[in-house]
Amino acid sequence: MLIFSLFVAARRVIGQLIAIGGASGRLAIHVSAVCPKGHSKWQNIKATKGKNDMLKSRQTNYLVRKVKSVVKKGGFDLKLNKDLAAVQLEFKQQGLSLDAFNNALKRLKPEQTIYYDIIGPAASLFVVETETDSKNRMTNTIQKYLNKIGSFRIAQDSIKNRFEEKGVITTDVKLKDKELTLEQMEEIAIELDCEEVTKVDDEEGAKFELVCDPGSLSKLESKLSSQWFTVEDAQIELRAFHPIPLSEADSREVLRGPPRR
Repeated sequence: MLIFSLFVAARRVIGQLIAIGGASGRLAIHVSAVCPKGHSKWQNIKATKGKNDMLKSRQTNYLVRKVKSVVKKGGFDLKLNKDLAAVQLEFKQQGLSLDAFNNALKRLKPEQTIYYDIIGPAASLFVVETETDSKNRMTNTIQKYLNKIGSFRIAQDSIKNRFEEKGVITTDVKLKDKELTLEQMEEIAIELDCEEVTKVDDEEGAKFELVCDPGSLSKLESKLSSQWFTVEDAQIELRAFHPIPLSEADSREVLRGPPRR
């Protein structure tokens, strides 16, 4: 009733204005639409959110399908399958949840990861990581190899708490055809927030081994690559909290090693 009364009053005022302005022939009337307070704003927000959610859902579904495709071609290892690593980066760049990426990998991967705690010669300790679709079969295989080589046995209690996870990157000692000293590499490592740098020699020659927090592994690998270092390996390893040196005889026995499959 109030709105109707205002409408009638407005018509009367307009009529009077027409009568007054008739002589000059000029009359300006301005009309503005009125919407209930808050209604239009909420509807716009709701509609925008709905569109964004739909787009994110489509993008996620597309990338999940892409995960299946690249895994089929190159496997599950992000270090070896660069296409899979690129898809993971797409999830991050588009602000999509990495849970969808990780869950897609879990659904595609029938194997489970199983750890075996092993005691070797001179009370040396090993944690062996395996991937299998049958725990019983893997346990039997591990036990068979341990019996074959001797001096190793599966521990009754967990020994994993004696180790900590560390990111470990191996690089060539050369940078742009110039061999770096350990001191030079240490300076670079400090700038990159590495915890430790060592120079190791193996059958393939000298290498630098950089140790970092496991959460920084991927970032550190990218930085080294961007500075033209040749990254030969990058992975998360278990390192003993308190390493103990072995005698030469015990070392030879240990180097026969826990089983590799």
